[in-house]
Amino acid sequence: MSLPSDAQSVDDLLETGLLDNWYMVARDEDIGTKPVGLKRLNKLIVLWRDRAGEVRCLEDFCPHRGARLSLGLVCQGEIACAYHGVQLDGSGTVTATPSTPGSQMIGQTLVTSYPVREANGGIWVYFSNLPLKGEPPPLRFPDEFENGEWSGFLDIRHFDCNYQLVRDNQFDPVHGSFLHAGTHILNAGRKDADLGYEKTDQGFVVWRKNQQGVNLDKTWLIRLPNSGFWAITDLPYPKKEGGGMGRLFRFPTPIDRENCLVWNYRMQKLDGWRRDAWRFLYRNRGSERGAFVLEQDRVALAGMPKHSVHDRENLLQCDLGVARIRRLYRDEAERQIAARQAMASAAE
Repeated sequence: MSLPSDAQSVDDLLETGLLDNWYMVARDEDIGTKPVGLKRLNKLIVLWRDRAGEVRCLEDFCPHRGARLSLGLVCQGEIACAYHGVQLDGSGTVTATPSTPGSQMIGQTLVTSYPVREANGGIWVYFSNLPLKGEPPPLRFPDEFENGEWSGFLDIRHFDCNYQLVRDNQFDPVHGSFLHAGTHILNAGRKDADLGYEKTDQGFVVWRKNQQGVNLDKTWLIRLPNSGFWAITDLPYPKKEGGGMGRLFRFPTPIDRENCLVWNYRMQKLDGWRRDAWRFLYRNRGSERGAFVLEQDRVALAGMPKHSVHDRENLLQCDLGVARIRRLYRDEAERQIAARQAMASAAE
């Protein structure tokens, strides 16, 4: 069972996160046989592994009197509320009420359940705009994740800002020459930029016309059906870290209106000993230095106004990608709100 979001306007939906999408909510190793309570897309959810090791996800709400299920226990693969022991399976159906054996609650599906997939080191949850009937759409990844030619690492961290600021940051290749100047990986190149823009079959690409392969000089968007707007950026690696061009993949997961989960896959297309060497160097040098660059982003974005930052902006030519991704997100938010309104009208 899946219920509509509580966001009732386009702006609300944009602040708390577009629906009809799979989102990474945690690293796979974070979820075990104890309940884990999280907030994602402004919703409280609880995750755990059942007896078969499959991850389950429910609304973090006991249908008895509203206690947080995440405070409870996992019993024979099901979750039991700490308050009175009410037990539910992964579909949100009550299977036992120990305080009142044989109650009418047993057998009823009273809590929202969310589809879950485990892939590429992450736990992915599908958040639907309208009640979901049947199986969710498939979880999709960029081709680099599927063809076996690329190897990489997953980094996950919390940013204390709305996810839209992170999203905009991804499509701003010019900020690397300023905010990240002097860092190990983005310390070269020009500061002036004339951005190019081109629409593609899956999204768009923005690039610096006067420089390539030096800094954050090219970023493109691919939109995967029901699997998000993926930002992909080429990164130059210094020779002491193996050299060559890496690739960064990301789309942030909203937590609430003022916090988000920022995850990055850093990947390179290498084989044989070159792949092994890069992976060794990344673990021993690159990951820590990459974290320093991300911390610069986090501090800058956390210092921006929490709400209505767009009201006082004055965009420049270098913001072509920022303007375009905002438009795509707003178009999708408008579609989702219209679909919800049509459902409500049909029900009257």
